[in-house]
Amino acid sequence: MQRFFIILTVISILTASFPIQTALAANRPQSILVRIVGSDMAVRSSFSVVTATDVGGMSVAVADLGRDGTAEIILGSGLGNEPRVHAYRGDGSEIGSFLAYDAAMGVGVNVAACDLDGDGTNEIITVPMRGGASHVRVFDNFGKLADAGFYAYADTMMDGVNLACGDMDGDGRAELATLPMVGAGPHIKIWKYSNASMSLAQELFLFDATDTRGVVGAIGRNILRVSAQRGKNHETFDVKLSTDKKIVASVPQNDDDALGATGMFFSNGRTYRTTSNAQVVDADSFVRSSYANDHGSIVAAAGDVDGDGRTEMIVVDSRVLYGGNTEEKSIVVDTSEQRLYAYNNGLVEGSFLISTARAPYQTPLGEHKITAKVPLVHYAGGSGAEAYDLGWIPYNLRFYPHIYIHYAPWNTTFGYTLSHGCVNVSLENIKWIYDWAGVGIPVTVQA
Repeated sequence: MQRFFIILTVISILTASFPIQTALAANRPQSILVRIVGSDMAVRSSFSVVTATDVGGMSVAVADLGRDGTAEIILGSGLGNEPRVHAYRGDGSEIGSFLAYDAAMGVGVNVAACDLDGDGTNEIITVPMRGGASHVRVFDNFGKLADAGFYAYADTMMDGVNLACGDMDGDGRAELATLPMVGAGPHIKIWKYSNASMSLAQELFLFDATDTRGVVGAIGRNILRVSAQRGKNHETFDVKLSTDKKIVASVPQNDDDALGATGMFFSNGRTYRTTSNAQVVDADSFVRSSYANDHGSIVAAAGDVDGDGRTEMIVVDSRVLYGGNTEEKSIVVDTSEQRLYAYNNGLVEGSFLISTARAPYQTPLGEHKITAKVPLVHYAGGSGAEAYDLGWIPYNLRFYPHIYIHYAPWNTTFGYTLSHGCVNVSLENIKWIYDWAGVGIPVTVQA
């Protein structure tokens, strides 16, 4: 084995990562911005929510949890964080939080809120994001578990589920729609709360059963309005709760320069769609409002969060968990975010902060491929005052001559530029990506 390692080692003398001279305490701070938006689509106020990782953004719902006529902002933690649900007031002060699932489950959580049992108080509904099974759970307005839950789909389905809830039949009790995310078939299910549990009221396929673009939707005006999630060209469809299960209307949509929709919601009787390029689109008039952010995309919901009798939109930073490249496996290194994304069939399987080149050095932009997996590399070079010898470093993925994605034990803070050209990665993350990646998979480095 020792001979094997020695044979495969190489010496990189041109672009080795540069060591930090003084230790830094932690990775770059990560947070999610929550905006309160008025009817004129202008931002009235905002607040930030600190998060362990911002890779998945957050999910959002808006509902009155206190029966006082003022709605609360309900946020579900994103991918890579513990599955915690937070409740905030409109002024950004936190009311409280609770764990929706085991703390060790780091796949994030989607949230919805509505009155399922018709008692006048809204419940909070959760389901894991991509990477978790479709385990739907219901909590009361204080975050106490009211229903241990059920699996909306087979327990092997790990592509994630979007949620929509609202009254579809006018009986004063909200229905819950489960909508598979990108990667799963378009199997829509509508659930109704009865006899202290959820039961299936209706199901249908929006498209062909093999279509894996995913589904987003919202309930309002006694209809479920849905559309495909992935792709900029798609249609919205209206579904009524009825025995014939027919789609009753469709409207063509187009999201220019977007990978697809991140969600839908109703506000003042109108339907809005949020997109992967951070736009809120009026689905009826096609008027677009942009909320550009470092995370690239947004999700949103609506409600009166300040008690003034008018509806506000709550726009929250998010990230799409899919990409444009449908290769079986691919890597994207985003130097502007200092983040690496690992995709499988266009779906995110992993993402983490990195460190690429600091000025005047450069990490080569463009389209590359993993050309070798090298167990050990000796990083040394320079001369005089610039000489360095960082020793033999394990876990190296070469994607350009003398340029690697590699472990950097000298780097104690990721999310900032630091190297001479390579991509620095922490030990935990490099172990994962080294095992996951194969020779020949595409690597895109973008600014």
